[in-house]
Amino acid sequence: MSDPGLRFSILGPVRVWRDGDELESGSPQQRLVLAVLLLAEGRAVGHDHLLDAVWGEYRPRTAMGTLRTYISRLRSALGAEVITSIGSGYALAGGTCDLVTMEELSREGRYAEALALWRGEPLAGLEGGYAEGQRVRLRERRLAVLERRLAGEVEEGRHAEVIAELTTLRGEHPARERLSGLLMLALYRSGRQAEAIGVFTDTRELLAESLGIDPSPELAELYQRIITADPALGLRKVASPPVRQVPRQLPADTADFTGRESAVDEMVDALRAGSASALVISAVSGTGGMGKTTLAVHVAHRLAPDYPDGQLFVNLRGSGAQPLAPETVLGRFLRSLGAEVPADSEEPGERAAMYRSTLADRRVLVVLDNAANSAQVRPLLPGAAGCAVMVTSRAKMAGLSGVRQVDLGVLPHGEAMALLAKVAGEARVAAEREAAAELIGACGHLPLAIRIVASRLAARPAWSVARMRDRMADERRRLAELRADDLAVEATFALGYDQLDAAHASAFRLLAVPDAADFSLGAATAVLGLDEADAEEVCEALVDVSMLESPSPGHYRYHDLLKIFARSRPEDEDVRRAALARLLGYYLSGMTAAYHLTYPGAPVSGSDRPASPGSFSSGSSFSSGSSSPGPSFPGLLFEDEEAAVNWAEDEEQGVISCVHQVAQTPGSVLSDAIRLLDMASDVLETDVTPERYERAAGALVEAAAARGERRAEAHARCVRGGFWTSRWFLDAAIEDGVAARDLSLAEDDLARYAESLNLLAMAASNRGSKTEAIALYAEAVEVWRGLGDRSSETVGLGNMALALASVDRTAEAVEAVELADRTIRELGGGADPDILYRSAVVLRDAGRPEEALSRLLETRKAYRRLKQRVREGATLLRMAETHLALGQLDRAVDCAEDSLGLMAEAGDEWIQGKALVALGQAFSRLGQPGRAGACLTEALEIFVRRNMPEADEVRALLDRHGASRPNAEPRATALTG
Repeated sequence: MSDPGLRFSILGPVRVWRDGDELESGSPQQRLVLAVLLLAEGRAVGHDHLLDAVWGEYRPRTAMGTLRTYISRLRSALGAEVITSIGSGYALAGGTCDLVTMEELSREGRYAEALALWRGEPLAGLEGGYAEGQRVRLRERRLAVLERRLAGEVEEGRHAEVIAELTTLRGEHPARERLSGLLMLALYRSGRQAEAIGVFTDTRELLAESLGIDPSPELAELYQRIITADPALGLRKVASPPVRQVPRQLPADTADFTGRESAVDEMVDALRAGSASALVISAVSGTGGMGKTTLAVHVAHRLAPDYPDGQLFVNLRGSGAQPLAPETVLGRFLRSLGAEVPADSEEPGERAAMYRSTLADRRVLVVLDNAANSAQVRPLLPGAAGCAVMVTSRAKMAGLSGVRQVDLGVLPHGEAMALLAKVAGEARVAAEREAAAELIGACGHLPLAIRIVASRLAARPAWSVARMRDRMADERRRLAELRADDLAVEATFALGYDQLDAAHASAFRLLAVPDAADFSLGAATAVLGLDEADAEEVCEALVDVSMLESPSPGHYRYHDLLKIFARSRPEDEDVRRAALARLLGYYLSGMTAAYHLTYPGAPVSGSDRPASPGSFSSGSSFSSGSSSPGPSFPGLLFEDEEAAVNWAEDEEQGVISCVHQVAQTPGSVLSDAIRLLDMASDVLETDVTPERYERAAGALVEAAAARGERRAEAHARCVRGGFWTSRWFLDAAIEDGVAARDLSLAEDDLARYAESLNLLAMAASNRGSKTEAIALYAEAVEVWRGLGDRSSETVGLGNMALALASVDRTAEAVEAVELADRTIRELGGGADPDILYRSAVVLRDAGRPEEALSRLLETRKAYRRLKQRVREGATLLRMAETHLALGQLDRAVDCAEDSLGLMAEAGDEWIQGKALVALGQAFSRLGQPGRAGACLTEALEIFVRRNMPEADEVRALLDRHGASRPNAEPRATALTG
């Protein structure tokens, strides 16, 4: 497979890594789907085979849909190109799998390396007949490779060393004659002829009693050669090498070493057996407290048998004020190797040459811990290809030729919990797993921090895990809590911070101002007040010394505790507020540019008016408004709407975080933050997770109310009301709409007044109060028309058209939506997909399904281009309904299923329910009443649970079909936030 950055493991639990970072592989059933594709080794796997593997003969009726969901989630995690659709199945087309690697290594005769890939029980955690059958096959494969490795050991004269292992294996597989023969030969060559004969006798009796057969001719022949002491079975003796001084300088391995399996395997594989042509160097870098030294020492102990001429170790003190000089270290190493070091030999080059000569014919592992930089390490490198070097450092060793870099990150959750349990006590952690998980979260999964809190717990038996967690809850005191004896996280971070010059120290503090978990280079440019090239140089310099991380090109982040440390360093508050203001300006400028590319017909004037057309709301209407451009920010020019949407998606987390931060910062400009959130809600797909946007809008509402900024509060309430509507919390939407209406009237803000009317109309429409909704839409349209805001007027007209069509006033509906379409085109924006969507619905209801379908096809293309999955799902639903109207039942089924497939990820329940209704109607007309009833019943469950008026329509359809339906009655929707 291609894409070496993607690695899969099935020789143990099913796991996935990309560039060393483990990816989430989902539920056991989803991991089983992945395992089936991996075991196919690039070949296509049909749907039936996958369904049988996951569910066997008892597959549920929803199995196919669930399988598609698993495939979709795997594509999201791995990359869409990794899993390809081939015919009626799928194939895996990317990454490397440990099973394939094991087979390749085995074919090359590298059996020990092949066996080292195993991580316990293959396909661990997966259940079912398929998984168990594959486990049996894989165990047999491992045993065959193990037999080859043991046979090689015996043939190469290491017969005595493998007797114990062969004895254990033969006990586990007594009928396996290959193991019996190898054990017999190893015993015989070790001078234990009688025991070798005994193995044959035992095997013969076992085979006779259990299977009623005799030993194979090959085993019988070996027995005859042993009892006759065939000279050809012996080995010639090899002369012993001369005795040398062998240094064993490794510190003790950590008794409770936990996790890091991927890093350990990578380093062991790279360093084991060295190289015949070049020196092997492995460098471990990472923030202070990541456990670099602990990992290096652990790996060195694993590798010690591979380097029989010794292991050298030194702490180079690179993070301190006085790193060790290379000539000092060379003197120590030479004496440890038994070389005479002349007193007058102080010149580094001379000592380095002597050091390389001493190691020329030796196999030695050199561990250089805590290095300052490549210049300090370079003189300490052996010249011998058979040696190997491990370096640990906060800085990356980019200056070393051929180095294999291991960037050490935080511990995954499972490994972090295991470390806490090993140090603090298994039973203690098991009794308070939730508190333990929160505790390691407060530690940022940093190994040093976890070890410190675990040690403190171990020293205080009376303390609960929850008490330690509570002590860590206050960020201002968290670093103070992370101290135990001579261990302290803050002191470890300070070692790195103190090495920075003034400019980089200032940047380190300023980049911690944003609350977002990570930030882009563009955001860093704004925060630092530098041009992009200079900002990148500063960020990369901080990455090089592990004071900052770069999860992907052009993106940066702090470790959680390191960010707290950065914020704890002295800094002027005015400087921090100015940095936040620049960040807000960057996001607002970029989002304004993105907004005007994606909605080119929108107005470009006004000081605090919202963006349009807004969030998708239960398939019946869209929110409205207009927006002004934000402040200019250099460099934010997009080639096209795709580039603009990609930028907005990339910055989405930063935008939401910035909005929250502005709301909490005294003196910040709330109106700019509200405009930013409003425009983001149009450019980005907020319908998938609207609660994030609702919380951000809520923070702005509270801040504006607390500051007495009534215009800003009205705007923020209109924005939040749109999010309430999309979540079907209509009481809350109405409350915000009424408050926004009253505030805007008090401020004589007619634009906001019209927007509040539109919001109230959406809520009324979704409740089924269509007449009220039409009146409110009409009033909003008149106000916008009077203001000359033609863009917002088109949105009101489109919304009103949907409401008119729903009460059979189709002629008026067509007139309204066609006027909206003509107006938006006159404004220079071309076709607007939201208007096209509404016009298609209206035209279908007016008995013009062919025209409706044409517009829906155009709408779907636009939504796909804008990455609006929920709106694309709604369009597919409307296509399904239109195909039903045209009698094209198979196409209706396809569109409804495609809509449901999109909603399985996006999660809009109104669209799901309506798609299920369309699917049920299609199945009914296709003569499949069972499937029709199942779909309609599932739709009714959704509408009843969410108290949606569509429930009555579905009840009528079910009564017509005579199908069963749920007993639950409609209930009030709970309001949150």
